[in-house]
Amino acid sequence: MADRVYQAGDLVGVLTTEPLGRVLDYRAPDGGCGDGDFVEVPLGPRRVLGVVWGPGGGGWDPAKVRPVNRVLEARPMRAELRAFLARAAEYTLTPLPSMLRLATRTPGLGDPPSTRRVYRLAGAVPNSLTDARHRVVEALREFGTAPVTLGELLEAAGCGASV
Repeated sequence: MADRVYQAGDLVGVLTTEPLGRVLDYRAPDGGCGDGDFVEVPLGPRRVLGVVWGPGGGGWDPAKVRPVNRVLEARPMRAELRAFLARAAEYTLTPLPSMLRLATRTPGLGDPPSTRRVYRLAGAVPNSLTDARHRVVEALREFGTAPVTLGELLEAAGCGASV
């Protein structure tokens, strides 16, 4: 079965990593979401990690259903993995949220995308440079306008980070 896509405001069922024992209903965020998407949802005063597990069950006052805070920038959990977690939880008599917690224990899953510091040659070059700094400037000129990481720059210039 193909994964479903939910439009903003649709009721979605989110399985969290918290020991609650059931899927919780939330409203899909602006931009929508789909089955298997990793999401951040409000649970009491906290924000917790969850996975869109399917359509919401309903049966609640629509005014009290809270929206998903955000869809994380991670690849969605495939249907096969969701099915495996459900079967493994049933077979081992382990609560499904605990199985999800085991499957999502990856560093930085809920963190925003990291930034990298890059370098490029900008502006005038001082007249008096040490040999090492001259090699750094020449390496930056070779890269042109392309941004360069510190490691790439030091390797191309053949010097240490103290320059």
